[in-house]
Amino acid sequence: MAEPPHPGTALITGASSGIGRAAAAALAERGYRLLLGYASGVDRIGRVAADLGDRFGVDCVPIRIDLRDPESAVDTCLAAAASHPLTCLVNNAGVNDRSDGTAIDFARMNEVLAVNALAPIALASAVGKQMIDAGVRGSIVNVTSIHETVPISGGTLYCASKAALGMATKVLALEFARHGIRVNSVAPGETATAMNGVHDEHRYREIARPDIPLGRPGGVAEIASVIAYLAGPESGYITGTSVLIDGGLALTAAEANARYAGAQVNSDTRLANGRTA
Repeated sequence: MAEPPHPGTALITGASSGIGRAAAAALAERGYRLLLGYASGVDRIGRVAADLGDRFGVDCVPIRIDLRDPESAVDTCLAAAASHPLTCLVNNAGVNDRSDGTAIDFARMNEVLAVNALAPIALASAVGKQMIDAGVRGSIVNVTSIHETVPISGGTLYCASKAALGMATKVLALEFARHGIRVNSVAPGETATAMNGVHDEHRYREIARPDIPLGRPGGVAEIASVIAYLAGPESGYITGTSVLIDGGLALTAAEANARYAGAQVNSDTRLANGRTA
């Protein structure tokens, strides 16, 4: 029996922890050679690379990428991929922010927009061109957030950055489609990661979230499985799509008001009938 075609090389930003580490594992299991992007914690990324190499027998190369400087990030990634043109890019790295809308710090604004939007867009553009030049029919997956479409108080910078990446995903998908390159995004809701204060990611099913219809946050492997699906040939007819992975949270937008309005109607009815609560 012939060996299946090698899936090629994937670059994952933010691969040292959380969703990025889980995505790296999911792609390693599929046989990808990995370029593991990280910003800090060289020891941590070294352990990730060694673990994935041992478990799946794939090459794992750590790459320090400063996403605060999009031009530098592009140069670093293209240089790392020069001898192994990418077949997959996962723009996963991001920073959270809950700055009050009346007190936006300019330095923080530049950092959030650079890391969450400008650098990923620049990388997608540059990697897309590299794929086109190499004749690669590849896949780009951007990790956005439920907050690319759903606002949250304190999220001016974060929501704006994720919305920008979400729209860029659609535009690049439209432009790259004629070259056989697909561009999609995954939009997680609350996910059990250290960035969200969960330091034991395996406990996600034990964490109660009553306002999420499925009653809990998501696990990193659940997000990673969708990333791997969008990277691979099984999703060959999907492009320009944002896959919401939120346990049903976005479905609840009108629920609180409906409960309040229903309680108010019942109260008014009781009063009209001469009764008090």
